Amino acid sequence: MGGRLVAERYRLEEQVGAGGMGIVWRATDLELGRTVALKKSQSGDGGQIRREARIGAGLQHPNVVSVYDAVTYEDDRWLVMEYLPSRSLATILETDGVLSHEEAARIGVQLANALSAMHDKGIVHRDIKPSNVLVAEDGTAKLTDLGIAQWAEVTRTESGLVGGTPAYLAPEVADGLDATKASDVFSLGATLFAAVEGGSPWGDSEDTPLRQLRRAAAFQLEAPRKPGALTPVLTELMSKQAARRPSAHEAARLLAEVAGATVPEQRAPRRGRRRLPRRVLVGGALALVALLVAGLLFAFRDGAVTAATVGDQRTADPCSLLDPVVLAKFGPVSPDPDYGNFNGCEAHIKRGPEKGNLVDVRVAIELPGELPPPPKLPEPGHIGIPERPPAKDEKCERIIWLPDGNQVKLVVKHNSGNWFHDLCGIAEPVVDGALKVLNRGQIPRRQQPPAKGSLQALDACALVSGEESSKELGGRATMEAGYGNWTCYWTSQNRQLTVEFNREWAPLEADEGTRETIGGREVYVKGGDQGWEEGCKAEIAHRPFTGAAGSLSEHWVETVMLHVEQRGTEGSTHCGVAKAVAAMVAARLPAI
Repeated sequence: MGGRLVAERYRLEEQVGAGGMGIVWRATDLELGRTVALKKSQSGDGGQIRREARIGAGLQHPNVVSVYDAVTYEDDRWLVMEYLPSRSLATILETDGVLSHEEAARIGVQLANALSAMHDKGIVHRDIKPSNVLVAEDGTAKLTDLGIAQWAEVTRTESGLVGGTPAYLAPEVADGLDATKASDVFSLGATLFAAVEGGSPWGDSEDTPLRQLRRAAAFQLEAPRKPGALTPVLTELMSKQAARRPSAHEAARLLAEVAGATVPEQRAPRRGRRRLPRRVLVGGALALVALLVAGLLFAFRDGAVTAATVGDQRTADPCSLLDPVVLAKFGPVSPDPDYGNFNGCEAHIKRGPEKGNLVDVRVAIELPGELPPPPKLPEPGHIGIPERPPAKDEKCERIIWLPDGNQVKLVVKHNSGNWFHDLCGIAEPVVDGALKVLNRGQIPRRQQPPAKGSLQALDACALVSGEESSKELGGRATMEAGYGNWTCYWTSQNRQLTVEFNREWAPLEADEGTRETIGGREVYVKGGDQGWEEGCKAEIAHRPFTGAAGSLSEHWVETVMLHVEQRGTEGSTHCGVAKAVAAMVAARLPAI
């Protein structure tokens, strides 16, 4: 079958797996020029490919294999997924032998984080086992095979039979009860038990599935033969009583203690950029956004499924939404793909010979912002712009709402001064070009991985802990992550800490603030900065790099922007906290 073309787009290259849920191929996406995995449904799969598509589309997490698309071709359904060069944990155990307790814990932390994200969306996996865990060479672990996963309120198979694999089932599921979040946690513990012990907690591979099922229902656990640092954690994860098992998030914390890793604080629903003086969302709008984002946004239409438009936030390429041919119609173009946060892309159009006679065009992919979405989100393939307001405050803005509840924001503005250009006249064809890309399907992926040591690979929310932020802000702080986890907000009552990754021209100049050395890093501190009059900024210079060919500047630097603010206060009064947080963050940044 190698070389066969599926749906006139995906060329099958090599079969890489097979099982009861389907046959998996490595394939080439000819339209986007990338390697993907294609999973072909088995006959009589009971709609599991359809279910996996729907659930996978609403779940984007770095430790879950991403679902890109699904198509019906001839008589088969195919699921298009992220291709991860890897081995399953089952293969690793079979070929390399058991893992150390620390190695197993490092894998377990990642799986527990994936489960936490699933459970937050009301999804129960129901079949966690070593063969459903992929491990890459760099140690990245991803949960796969959502074929029998279900929304929590619908957890029984149509036939009434037990769903899952007997060797890793929770006792209550083996006894005929519904699968729950707690049973997922048990199966995670059973999988990690196999990783360090070499076999199921319900008996070795010579036992029949039926015998394992009976042992599970009777809670006849195998005693650990190779006890170690992970054993007490496994005991908690595999408690007989479901109510005594930790949540997936708590499991991640317990596993991290064994692995020597850190676990990001559990996150509130993501809502985009939030500044204390400008919060206008009310409870009803928040609930609407949460429902829209968490809903089933992936369904078969006319024989095909369109995956969530953004997909993996960290790999979606915003520059793919700026057509250089369209930009060039208005004058010579200087690309600035490296400016600002990693969610955006910018270009400058020279409109005349005068210095500063430039128009800046910036596109950014964002989470739902402070304003509620339109009454009805667009259907895939029918994305448009609900409103086209005139230019205001020397800029023209266009908001494109996406079927998955996220948005694309386009801003066209004067670089400096007022040259009286028709900014919206430039914006219209640019946004039309972006719409063409968006209506073809998922936003194209970035072509290059993050550079070594780049902030692009980091999680802004992992740089400061909940305990630390609460201490510095003077009260219990709650966390909210921005798009791609490249921005993080910690809020305690009416005081807020923002951690944001940024890129700008190097070297940083005096107007950025007073230069200090904190934690061995160059930090610029400034109270009452423009736009942050009630706060203090500490900007940490991190990684210098060379800009893209044709950019207005050759020399760039990645920075971590820290802002501490409070309504009705003098900005400089928060600089002590900003510098204290800068010292924590500087110590946790990669060495350059």
